[in-house]
Amino acid sequence: MSAELNFTTFFALLRRQGRLFLAVGLCAAVLSAILSGPSFMPPRYRSTATVYPVNLNSYSIETRTDQLLQLLESNSIRDSLIRQFGLPAKYEIDTAANGGYWALYNEFNDRVEISKTRYESVQIEIVDEEPKAARDMVNAMLRQVNLLARRLQREKSHEVLIIAERALAHERMKVDSVEKRLNVLRQESGLLSYEAQVKELTKGYVRMLAGGSQTQRDALRSMIKDLEEKGGEFRQLTELSNLFRGNYDRLLTEYEKVVNDVTKELTYTNVVVYPEISDKKVYPVRWLIVSTTTLSALFLCFVLLVLRDHRR
Repeated sequence: MSAELNFTTFFALLRRQGRLFLAVGLCAAVLSAILSGPSFMPPRYRSTATVYPVNLNSYSIETRTDQLLQLLESNSIRDSLIRQFGLPAKYEIDTAANGGYWALYNEFNDRVEISKTRYESVQIEIVDEEPKAARDMVNAMLRQVNLLARRLQREKSHEVLIIAERALAHERMKVDSVEKRLNVLRQESGLLSYEAQVKELTKGYVRMLAGGSQTQRDALRSMIKDLEEKGGEFRQLTELSNLFRGNYDRLLTEYEKVVNDVTKELTYTNVVVYPEISDKKVYPVRWLIVSTTTLSALFLCFVLLVLRDHRR
């Protein structure tokens, strides 16, 4: 047959079977409208949030937006939402059955979409049969990502804190050791300040040579002798004490900074579009389902009729 003859045959078939096509179309439209109704396909509602990352430290060449994406896609946040909202019961999935968690995670991924926008922000979209639940899940995800980022930051800061505590304790031990020996020298020899005492004893000795009793000169010589015997050690220990105290003050400042890093309460997202309770469903699109089903049924009916006439 030629192409013109084929098309003529097709049009003739449409004219002959017009009532059949009308009946098939009506049946398909009615059935698809019923099956796409709330009783068979519960409507789903979408809640959306758009956030920018803040206070995040980049671990490699990734951007802060990429890092926020990785945090949002972590299994700890996913499992937290599953527990908090009782998703296995909501999705009617038996996790005790073989492949139960696989089905649960697939359903979760189908309903939760996390993407990066062209403005380097992150968009979170969650659909659910209950519009309030969809909004609450988005808010819960934002809270969980803050907690996760804070926990990761504190874990690293805690490692630094342990090192800072160890260094501070070691420096404090050195200061205490030097001060302990200095206290002995102060109590036994009366040494308080090497430079000042040398200066004053020298002046006193010169005055005693000009005049003064023998007892006073002997006492002064004893003090000078103690200064000669232990003055060097006292001066050296004093310099070490000043050095160790300077190091201790520096380490104490660093320790306080690390403590602040461990205990600070930061948020890691700036929300520019807050999630809302939607009043319009996004699934199912009934007109699309009805039209697609009706056209498919009419096309199938047409093909079957053509094959029947061709066999005849």
